Parts: sequence; C-alpha cells; structure tokens
Amino acid sequence: MFDAARLLVLAAALASAPVRAEDLAEFYRGKTISIVVGYAPGGGYDHAARVVAKHMGARLPGEPRMVVRNMPGAGSILAANYLQSGAPRDGTTIASANDANLIAPLIKLQGAQFDPREFGWLGSMAARGTPIVYVRGDAPATTLAAARETELLLGATGPDTTASYPAMMNELLGTKFRTVLGYKGGSAEINLAIERGEVHGRASWEWQSLKQYQPEWLATKFVTVIAQLGLRPNPELPGVPSVFDLAASEEHRQIMELVLGTGQFLRAFFAPPGVPPERLAALREAFEKTVRDPAFVKDMAAVSPLDVEFVAPREIEAFLDRVYKFPPSVVGQAAKFVGQ
Repeated sequence: MFDAARLLVLAAALASAPVRAEDLAEFYRGKTISIVVGYAPGGGYDHAARVVAKHMGARLPGEPRMVVRNMPGAGSILAANYLQSGAPRDGTTIASANDANLIAPLIKLQGAQFDPREFGWLGSMAARGTPIVYVRGDAPATTLAAARETELLLGATGPDTTASYPAMMNELLGTKFRTVLGYKGGSAEINLAIERGEVHGRASWEWQSLKQYQPEWLATKFVTVIAQLGLRPNPELPGVPSVFDLAASEEHRQIMELVLGTGQFLRAFFAPPGVPPERLAALREAFEKTVRDPAFVKDMAAVSPLDVEFVAPREIEAFLDRVYKFPPSVVGQAAKFVGQ
C-alpha cells in the first residue's frame, strides 16, 4: 500500500507539471513586464536594462513584452524601496539597482526601507572585476609599502568609491593617501589630472578599464599598479599586493568584504518579495538564458565595457546571508567607507 501511495503521488506530480507550464504561459501572454531602473535614462544601468528587455521576454512562457521604467533617486534606493513595498508581486515587475543596495539597510544608509534578503534575486550579469590603485611612475611612492611612509595625492570625484577606498586603506592598512576632491567629470577628468601632475594617481578604477582605455600608460610605464582591491587576486597582476592579504585581522577582512564585496554582483536584477515560486523560477530561468546568449553578449558589448558573466541567485543570497551576520562593530566601521 505504501508503494502504491508513493506511485500515486509521483503520478500526480508528473501530471501537474505540464499544467503549471501552461498556466505560466497563460498568465504572461499579452502582459507587459516592467523593468524598474534606479537611474535616469542614458547611463550604464539603463542601457543594460534595455538590452535585457530586448532579449528576455522571448524566453518567458507566453512571451510577454518588457519595458524599462526609470525611477531615479537616492542612488537607486528609491527603486529598491518601491520593489519592497509598492510594486506588484505577481511576477510582472523586476528591477535593477546599485549593487551597494545589497548592504544599504545593514549599514543604515539614509532612506533605505527595504530588505534585500526578501527580494527574489534573478542573478547578475557582470562584476566590477579588479578595482586597483595606480600612480604615476615618478610619484614619490610607487609601492603600497612606500605609501605607508609617504603621502600620495589621489584624484576623486566626491563622496564615492574614489574617496572611500583610500580612506579605508588609510585606516586599515596605514597608508597615507590624501584625496583631492572635485573631479566631477569622473574617470576622464581624474586621468587628465594625473597626466598634468595635479595628482599622483587614483583608486577604484578597474584593471580592465585601465588596460582598455589607457594601454599606452602601461606600455610606457607612465603608471604603475600598487594595490588590488578585488576579493580574489587577479592573475594578470602578479606581485601586486591584495588589500585582503594585508588585513591585520579577521575583523579588518570583514570590513573590506562589506566595502568591496558587492562589486561581485554588478547589474543584478531582482523581483519583489512574495512573487509566486513558479513565476520567480521562470523569471530566473529566462534571465540566465538571456545573459548566456551570445546575441545578448554582443548587444551588451555595444553599450558597456564590462565583460558579461552570469552570477547565480544563490551566490547573491549566500553573500547576503554571510555579511548580515557580521558583528555590529564591523558593520559600523564599514559604513564609513561605503560610497554611493
């Protein structure tokens, strides 16, 4: 009797699977899925979302239309708040926002009224790669060890990673970086300041970006890389110290992971809490297939220098589970160094 009962349960489960697929198609057919982007039109998040909208709908049952809705505000916190408490929870709304939002409520960032652990994460499509610190070859210090003894001027735009990363290294590693703020033009303006000798270098730009946009600087040794800020050492930078290897304690490593770790999940997409499991599963499957599609990768290459790399939802969830258990002392110290 027990075996017969098990067979009946199995048969019922098998019989219901096609019905669920048909139900999904019926639900999505003729509908429009909104992709809420936490920034204004024209930026990197907006461009990426529009490429997703172009490709992803065809991979969902019923092939719904997908449109981008821009909801800028507070470094994309407004969009995350909307997903938490205002968006439909039926699988017709997803979003993309700043990766720093993963820890915004943890560090009590002003205005953050959401819990990223409750979102239905679809995955992410890129990583920040390897943030670095680089300086001119004729700077007064050209190694990280020397930067602990000699002051270096680093160009920065304002209260973002260009300023917060040097501040973190000063406190945790004893470096003597002094940031020169006000380069509102971002990377291009800071690099021009380096060329003019106004500053010695900068922090937080990507190794990949330096190779792509300033290859002659590397070829002529006009600049040298003195530190890596990625969670894992980059094999292309042998001999360049990682800040994680230099951390004096586990507490310091945890602070660094909070400040630097969200960059693993750039261009992450998520659904509101409470989306029916079968619809969330369909969204996740469609997103993964989209990001892995060569046609999507080609279209992304036209709008972004970032390498496309699918990161699974479970990796985002594991990161959240780990860092939200860090001691309050770690969280409090890291909060000083998280730039938006």
